[in-house]
Amino acid sequence: MKKLMLCLLIMLCFMFAVSVGSASANSPATEASVKQVLILPHINSTEETKEYIGETVQENFTQQFANEKYQTVPADKVQSILSADQYDPSNLELPDNELMRKLAQATGADYVIAMEIVHFMNSRHASFFSTSAKSEVKIRYKVYSKGADKITTFQTTGKGNNKVTSIGVPGIGTAMKRGITEAMEAAFVKIEKL
Repeated sequence: MKKLMLCLLIMLCFMFAVSVGSASANSPATEASVKQVLILPHINSTEETKEYIGETVQENFTQQFANEKYQTVPADKVQSILSADQYDPSNLELPDNELMRKLAQATGADYVIAMEIVHFMNSRHASFFSTSAKSEVKIRYKVYSKGADKITTFQTTGKGNNKVTSIGVPGIGTAMKRGITEAMEAAFVKIEKL
């Protein structure tokens, strides 16, 4: 009986070692290649022009694409191609489909991402015990996926809330930043599925 149990235990250990070895050899991390991402300068077509809006957008892009899965195309390389094509984001228009494909070809990018902040709805609410600042942000995206050879457009919405209890006036800026972050996180989930 002891020999049978010992033999069974040895076989189970052997099968476990083989399965772990084959799983690590075929893991997605070793097979996946680094994706090239080209991020176009964002467009803010709202009347909110505070610096922290652009900084928040940049921080979110950096956090999302600064890892071993992605490599971003340098901004100076992107800008030189955009200048040659006479595309100017200050015209508040997302690039056309042809330009997005051209950018992907010229840089070898797997994804080309263009975004436009289209709407902020800010409000403040006060009660006897608390005050809050709320912001709803709508962001429109246009994404080219080289793998699918497809351009997808979609819109995400994020809601930010900055609540202060007792004494104090909450800043609307914090609520706007939280709204932008929430909307961009929802967009990143969609982009990864393309």
